[in-house]
Amino acid sequence: MLLISLISVLTWKRPQIAENVSAEEIHSDFYDVLLVLLDPYARNVINKEYPSRSYALWDAEILEIKRLTGGYSQYDFTVKVKYDTYTGPFNPPEGPITLTFLVTTEGVSVKEVQK
Repeated sequence: MLLISLISVLTWKRPQIAENVSAEEIHSDFYDVLLVLLDPYARNVINKEYPSRSYALWDAEILEIKRLTGGYSQYDFTVKVKYDTYTGPFNPPEGPITLTFLVTTEGVSVKEVQK
């Protein structure tokens, strides 16, 4: 429920990323709390597919938030997030995995995995 309420409160537009914009400027509190709430679902899918890979939330990027049904009190969303994965603390990146979450009042599920 908290996740649904948070998404519905957000009037979120993906920030335009300029060359000199810091991660702190991109990651607002709402942005970060959404990443934290989606994290258990992302971790489950990524660890199942790639048991040795990790990712960092500070490096995750929300690509899109889309309300599926219009109107007041409609709480069906898709949230697309790109996770840059790696193996080990100092190894080079393994590549991005993009997950599309379906977020409803019934819960959260992963709708699509793009490698």
